Amino acid sequence: MDQEDDASWFLEGYIEGERVPRRFDIKSFPFRIGRDGDVDALLPITHVSKLHAEIYQKDGELWLHDHASSNGTFVNRNRVSADVRLGEGDIVHFSTSEFVLGRAALATPEHLQTVLVPTSTASLPSRLVGGAPALRELIGEQRVAPYYQPIMCLGPETQTIGFELLGRGTHEALPQSPGELFRIAESAGLEAALSRLFRRVGIDAAPQLPGSPRLFVNSHPAELVSEDILATFRQARERLPDLALTLEVHEGTVNDAASMRELRSALTDLDIGLAYDDFGAGQSRLLELVEVPPDYLKFDISLIRDLHLAPPARQKMLQTLVSMVRDMEIACLAEGIERAEELEACRAIGFEFAQGYLLGRPAPVESWREAARAQPPDNDASTRAVNAKRA
Repeated sequence: MDQEDDASWFLEGYIEGERVPRRFDIKSFPFRIGRDGDVDALLPITHVSKLHAEIYQKDGELWLHDHASSNGTFVNRNRVSADVRLGEGDIVHFSTSEFVLGRAALATPEHLQTVLVPTSTASLPSRLVGGAPALRELIGEQRVAPYYQPIMCLGPETQTIGFELLGRGTHEALPQSPGELFRIAESAGLEAALSRLFRRVGIDAAPQLPGSPRLFVNSHPAELVSEDILATFRQARERLPDLALTLEVHEGTVNDAASMRELRSALTDLDIGLAYDDFGAGQSRLLELVEVPPDYLKFDISLIRDLHLAPPARQKMLQTLVSMVRDMEIACLAEGIERAEELEACRAIGFEFAQGYLLGRPAPVESWREAARAQPPDNDASTRAVNAKRA
């Protein structure tokens, strides 16, 4: 292994208490990992030993040596009892601190008696299990399946007007859950690529859904800093000119009015709606609602759960907020409805639309087609009317 190859290796993972993955360049050998002292990857965690382990080079390959650490070192969930050879994509645990071995890096170091913790295989975290190589394979081979959750109109009769596009992984070495897949993707810089894949596969299958519904499509914050997201929607509009589409943007990313205004204008040119998702989950940005109003505002489940049991003051607050948003000609959608009492409370407060397990769980196209054949709904007219109003 030459010096250039040496510099390209890195360890990346989550340090306890941090939400963003940390990367450590492996620039020289031996590469020492520990909690204190002269180490290359400093993990300031009490259950990591002062000198926990090291990575060294032998015959052009990387090897891992555990320095009799108190809580052990694990490679792909197997505890190291002797030196073990490493390869790209291997998952390494130093005690319960999890890292993936990869290439192309960025380094950041930082600065207690070792605390013993249980480190059985079952207790090891798995935020990175499967690793970047399997995820790249998933993306390259499009090994995902689109799922759709219904969005209902809360009129006199509850009717399906659209579906939110979700998805599942189908790679045997990776979890199915999109949340877990995105955690792995974020550790490897693949979150935008994964989001595009879910969107492309889901949009292509959407014309098979019954009733000409509107499709609500998620985005990842990493996509909003580039033109990629608009490029994929332009391609989708060319392929499917009649498909009613709405882009969902997480309310936490709606913090730049100028950028959102540009995005809104471009979407309007493509006849695509805009929704702000998870409103109320964090710092709700009312100013952006005024400056760049969306077509839909999706109220977070935290505001909806047990709404029927909430104190009158909270219900009144939510009713006032819904009324204000509707006065701005923004449709209000309640997320996460799981009980009939919650549904009735949302209807009484003034929500126009809703989704949640009570109304329908995410399912593949085939499930919704079978449901339509079993009980054909006459929703086409109402769907077209709502789509025309909100486009």
